Amino acid sequence: MKRAAILLIVTTLLPVGAARAHRGSALTGYVSTVSAVMPNVLGVNALVLGGDDRLRISNYSGKTIVILGYEGEPYLRFDTSGVYANVRSPAAHLNRFRRPRPLEPGVADSNARPRWRRVAPGVTYEWHDHRIHWTGHQPPPGVQKHPERIQRVLTWRVPGRADGARFAINGFLGYAPNPATLKKQDGGASKGLVAAGIAGGVLVVAALAVAGARRARRRAP
Repeated sequence: MKRAAILLIVTTLLPVGAARAHRGSALTGYVSTVSAVMPNVLGVNALVLGGDDRLRISNYSGKTIVILGYEGEPYLRFDTSGVYANVRSPAAHLNRFRRPRPLEPGVADSNARPRWRRVAPGVTYEWHDHRIHWTGHQPPPGVQKHPERIQRVLTWRVPGRADGARFAINGFLGYAPNPATLKKQDGGASKGLVAAGIAGGVLVVAALAVAGARRARRRAP
């Protein structure tokens, strides 16, 4: 229970620090974070770029990785010859833009046999995945009600297959008010609280890292 509480503090506070690291997040207030690949696929690395803008996957596993689209259709394929997109997948067209746009009739069919087109050499590819960020024209209800609060907006899941075996990239989208919002709310007093929260989050992360290292040393022969 204590460990779960610590992790909850970390996931709540980390978006604030990340918001300062990414210009896009500092302006919008949103930060998306990968929390886990479940079950873990050794050699598959995932992270979010630009605060909440793009999901990037690198496949060093030696396995064929297929990322599924919004309707469960094959969307991306990572194999030893590069990265391929299924041009018949709705996701291949929706993900061209940061904010999703309506699909033109006949451009995609999630039930059709995949038609693969190479989109990148190597093992890495990044794209606008609309599951990892807020796509509404209005802020989420919690942000509308309390724009001055650090909060979790949603959890997300991007499913895939590793040589046919199911896995998923899991994460969450957080919100942290930008300095202009804080200053408007209470003349900057909350800004100090946010700074304290960042420092607290860093200390908690450091404590977890030290504890993990100690446990690893105790288990070592």
